[in-house]
Amino acid sequence: MNSPKPQFKLSKLSETILSELDQRSRDVISRRFGISTSQVETLESIGKEYGITRERVRQIEYQAKKAIMGISATLTPANEVFENVFRRHGGILAQQHAVKLIQEQFSDEKITSAHIIFYLELFPQFVHTVRDAVFNSFWRLQDVNPEDAAQVVKAARAILKVVGHPLSQDDLLNRIWKERGTSAETLPAEHIVAQLIASKWVNSTPFGEWGLASWPETNPRGVGDKAYAVLRRHGAPEHFTKITSLINQAEFDHKKANPQTVHNELIKDNRFVLVGRGLYGLAEWGYIPGTVGDVLESLLNRAKRPLTREELIEQVLAQRQVKKNTILLGLQNEDRFVKTPENRYTLKEKS
Repeated sequence: MNSPKPQFKLSKLSETILSELDQRSRDVISRRFGISTSQVETLESIGKEYGITRERVRQIEYQAKKAIMGISATLTPANEVFENVFRRHGGILAQQHAVKLIQEQFSDEKITSAHIIFYLELFPQFVHTVRDAVFNSFWRLQDVNPEDAAQVVKAARAILKVVGHPLSQDDLLNRIWKERGTSAETLPAEHIVAQLIASKWVNSTPFGEWGLASWPETNPRGVGDKAYAVLRRHGAPEHFTKITSLINQAEFDHKKANPQTVHNELIKDNRFVLVGRGLYGLAEWGYIPGTVGDVLESLLNRAKRPLTREELIEQVLAQRQVKKNTILLGLQNEDRFVKTPENRYTLKEKS
């Protein structure tokens, strides 16, 4: 449940606290965190303008923050909003997730991420960790133990490893609650989701599911991975132009896929099998790679006995979207197949 909107403007509060500083300190803080101009500047660029070193700018920034904390009562409203956001999500948030949630609280203002980080650095109850064994860059409340969150993430990773494919959020949450022997009452969904977002091991997919960060569905490294992700979700063979459309609809990133590039990737990637004219399925679905002749040979090898023409036609049609005559033409290859006196087909013995 969302908390009510703050009854104050963060930008106005920032103006108030900055007015307590001397002009240079005010300018340094404002420019370092984009408070007045929304433009974030480096220590070096500010130092050049003042003719001082970047280390000196850093010292001015530190002293300014220390002076601001001397008027802590003025900061109380913002402090409460920030802490409430963190409490509502379990006390641990990935940096960008924290920024997003707090920006939503001040949605009628243009508040930069650096502006929000300024307050997080200012308030003593927030602790920043660049990264650790389980999480990427995250902020937490001082009284929250990150190990508790790590155990939830470890449970999610173990579950996904066993399942082997992305899960819907509801499905994953239910499995985590069962694994942890708890429920939404004691471990709210908002807490788990925040911990998963902060995790290095688990990512969300463009389809609103959760998977391991190493999977192509969650972290595609190229067109081939994107094609694999959308085709696996689609669940059936598709033409490469349709696969291209599915990739673009998924919006993995800002790069637009084009049919020829997708087709080229599908041809060379052994995760995909050409099952018809321009149609591709996944090898993991049981499709046999190669020509119709290769499929016939594989089917006879698997059967370990001669097969009738009808049996072969039925089994090849389950593998390829081709005409029956194409299959019959393949069977006429006397270098690979032999017709028995019982009108069955077997493989020609290799000399």
